[in-house]
Amino acid sequence: MKEVFTDAGLQKAFEQTVEQYEKFRAVVAKQVDCSNPAEIVGQMTELTGVMAIGATCKAKFQFLTEKLSFMKAMDLNNSNMGATEKKIVIAYEIGDCSFYNNLAELVIKEAHYKIEMLRSALSLAKQEMNML
Repeated sequence: MKEVFTDAGLQKAFEQTVEQYEKFRAVVAKQVDCSNPAEIVGQMTELTGVMAIGATCKAKFQFLTEKLSFMKAMDLNNSNMGATEKKIVIAYEIGDCSFYNNLAELVIKEAHYKIEMLRSALSLAKQEMNML
């Protein structure tokens, strides 16, 4: 993995958070047969179980992004660059960390939408069973 932080502890925290995020993303990305109520319930249970992991990853990425931004800003504090140039350099330097921060937020939203979609599919299956 690309080295984002010069501090070994922060780099390790970043790598561990990326690993947790990948596990969370894999559960959210799992395809479900919406005609099978047992599979729908299983996926809803699994999604609900990993939502805490997603929230933790988002919080850690947010912290790491802000920490990295601060560190890079301090490095550029005495440079002769203008404010716009500093902003561009910082955005470039924190790119990987910021990318995962934004991505985690989007996958959390996707998980919420998927849970709602599964609830709707389960409700529809229940209505169809009652009509039989």
